[in-house]
Amino acid sequence: MNSPNPTQQADAILHRIQQNGTGKLTVFLGAAPGVGKTYAMLSAAQESMQRGVDVLVGLVETHDRADTQAMLDALPQLPRKAFEYHHTSLSEFDLDGALARKPALILVDELAHTNVPGSRHKRRYQDIEELLNAGIDVYTTVNIQHLVSVNDLVLQITGVRVRETVPDDFFDNAYEIRFVDLPPATLIERLQQGKVYLPEYARSALDAFFSASNLTALRELAMKKAIEHVDASLLCELDASAKGTDYVLKDKLLVLISNNADHQYLVRIGRQIAERRQVPWAVVWVDTGKPQTQAKRKRLNDTLALAVELGAKTEVLRGSNTYQSILPYIEARRINTVLVGAGQRRRLLWWQKRLYQRLVECGLPLEVTVYHAPGTNISPSHKPEQLARSGLGDFRGHLFGLLAVALASPLAILLQSWLSSGNLVLLYVMAVLTIGLKFGARPAMATAIWSFLSFNFFLTAPTYSLNVYSQDDIATLIFLVSIGILSGPAASRIRHQFLLLRESNRFAETLREVAQALSVADDANALWRTVTGKISAIVGVPCYVVLPGQNGEKHYIPALDAPLSALDEGAVDWSLKQGKSAGRHTDTLSGAALSTFVVEQDNQAAAVIMLQWRSAESQLSPFDRELIQAILQQSANTWRRVQLVSDLESARVKTEMEQLRSALLSSVSHDLKSPLSAMMGAAESLKVLNKQLTDADRDELLDAIMQESRRLDSYIQNLLDMTRLGHGTLKIERDWVSVDDIIGSAVNRLKRYFPAVVTEYQRQSEEPPLLYVHAALVEQALFNILENAARFSPEGEPIGISLTVNEQRSIIAIEDSGPGIPQNQREQIFDMFYVVADGDQKKQNTGMGLAICKGMIGAHGGTVRVGERTRGTGTRFEVELPLDYPALQMSQ
Repeated sequence: MNSPNPTQQADAILHRIQQNGTGKLTVFLGAAPGVGKTYAMLSAAQESMQRGVDVLVGLVETHDRADTQAMLDALPQLPRKAFEYHHTSLSEFDLDGALARKPALILVDELAHTNVPGSRHKRRYQDIEELLNAGIDVYTTVNIQHLVSVNDLVLQITGVRVRETVPDDFFDNAYEIRFVDLPPATLIERLQQGKVYLPEYARSALDAFFSASNLTALRELAMKKAIEHVDASLLCELDASAKGTDYVLKDKLLVLISNNADHQYLVRIGRQIAERRQVPWAVVWVDTGKPQTQAKRKRLNDTLALAVELGAKTEVLRGSNTYQSILPYIEARRINTVLVGAGQRRRLLWWQKRLYQRLVECGLPLEVTVYHAPGTNISPSHKPEQLARSGLGDFRGHLFGLLAVALASPLAILLQSWLSSGNLVLLYVMAVLTIGLKFGARPAMATAIWSFLSFNFFLTAPTYSLNVYSQDDIATLIFLVSIGILSGPAASRIRHQFLLLRESNRFAETLREVAQALSVADDANALWRTVTGKISAIVGVPCYVVLPGQNGEKHYIPALDAPLSALDEGAVDWSLKQGKSAGRHTDTLSGAALSTFVVEQDNQAAAVIMLQWRSAESQLSPFDRELIQAILQQSANTWRRVQLVSDLESARVKTEMEQLRSALLSSVSHDLKSPLSAMMGAAESLKVLNKQLTDADRDELLDAIMQESRRLDSYIQNLLDMTRLGHGTLKIERDWVSVDDIIGSAVNRLKRYFPAVVTEYQRQSEEPPLLYVHAALVEQALFNILENAARFSPEGEPIGISLTVNEQRSIIAIEDSGPGIPQNQREQIFDMFYVVADGDQKKQNTGMGLAICKGMIGAHGGTVRVGERTRGTGTRFEVELPLDYPALQMSQ
């Protein structure tokens, strides 16, 4: 016995973990109605309730059977939800009520049931899936004929197409399958006694569905299904426990589908083969670049959706030839079984082999299985006229071919005097090639025949006759037909390759444009606007992004033009909650007018892409769906990057705030402590040594207290100004003021604090300009710069102040003779609490004065900068303010 490979063991362990992480599904499986599935489910529920399990009946149909009703009455029941449909009151399973009640075990009858229109989900098994995801165990019932994989087989057995079906992958993931069985004879006897249907329906049921042969065949199907589930569970347990087995051969199955025919039957057969052989399987469609009609696109989408529903892996390959595209795929994945449709015989291209014939002769170790569509008559009694008509290709191509020949013929007649017949033939060859590139091979070959007849009739002697006498003309005609027959299919292949290349280029170009746009998106709004714009351009319908907010709120980008309906709102909410697509073209809230796609992040819905369809016939091609998924994957990665950048920025801001707080504490503790200590010391000396002090000493201590109190007041005023600037509460009450008055007031204020300071003021203009400013704020800003210069200038060195006017702006320059500011720190000195590091030797300074100055000047539309000193050492500050002369003239 061989041990399983690590992949098999990992898959088995993952399957076990997934089952343990959700509710457990128990399915009571029967071969036909009336075998006692509901009764067995109710009996098992009563046993569970006796063991102390919280049991609730969500919905059970008794069909007026007294014994079943008696079992039901002994269990607690959830009230049904009422619906209005076409002025009729209907009741349905209350999914939201069950989720709110959240019992340990709930009973939901009839797994394959179709819900009433207006329900959250189209099918009941989707309701049960949501219950399982919520961690609730579920008991349910189903008959074997409702499984998708046996739908065609049931049709052959009973002659009845079952419309309500359940995906096999949902059924296969059940925790337990309980097979409820009755012999066919006993079941027929129950039917005759009226225990299954009412007497008026029993007779018709016996004649149609409940025959002994039908019941026996269905019973065998149900038994096989139950046995297969047991085998699958056994293999999963063996793989999970590393106890391998060598009595199961793992092959690989490939199902090839086409959009030219309904190949859903192939997918169902493929599911049966894969399940019977216990092999992985895939469904593949090759896009050769041929244009698709709306009907073909819908048929292909339905087939691929069915394949996903049945648990297959789906892929779309691209190439100009199906055989050449699929062969490398088969070799690379070591596929040994291929399932294809028989297709139609090509009467016009009889020498070309069908796809399955070429696969058989390809030389690979392949088992090729060919199926005809159910109901296809494979006897040679086809109507040849109908096949001929269906094989002519695009009818419009033949009309345009006749028109092209009709245009080429008179042109050739006009040029007959100047060109030889060999050159005139090229006009018809051009018409053949044009039709081949536009409409395909068959219209091109028909155009070649029309060209042959037209050239023979109008341009060869004898004219206006189909007779040909010249050997050169005969050769020309043969050449014309040959080139038409050869070039027509070649042109058709080139056209298909061109269309395929155009789609591939569009795919790559779109992804490149999206990646380029997303690479520069630095916030969520830019990201989502880029995504919605690209997807809307691809699909041609309005596209929105829905972001979850606080307390269940939703944010739409861009904003909605009109509110969504309740059904559309429910589809968006469900996608945000469950992380799955919903709306039109899905099985969840399919009546909605929109479709949703989920942007996943960490297995959760980070956002939902919403497409609002304009008509019910709109379809998404597999190409567009694949492109949208690729864009959503890129957007998810960009969203993660934006979040990381935001987190890093928040961390940086937090670090800066922490540094700011430390600087504030250090600055305040150092700069405020000094004047407080001086004031306290002077006050204490006055109190203790008052009698021993002379009048001069007493005046000196009082002057120290006054000076230090003004200094403390200045620090506190700076703190208040920074607080007002930071919160935007600083009021700018402007008026016209002379700049000389502002500078003079700032200098006078400076000399009160620094009596020994020397200032030199120079003005270039004769008349001082007027400034439309808040005079007190600008004065405070200039004072802060002057105070900074006074602190750092050597004693006796003057502080230079100059005023210049330049292009409607005034520049006030202040120069000192201090140590200067290093070049790399000239921008930083305007940051709050930034101080040039001089250790404890530096004069007291909170580092707020220049930051206040920058804020006050900036509030007037001006700037403050450190300029280059004209001579010597020191620092030069330049304050630039607008003059606003136009406003002055208008006011005058």
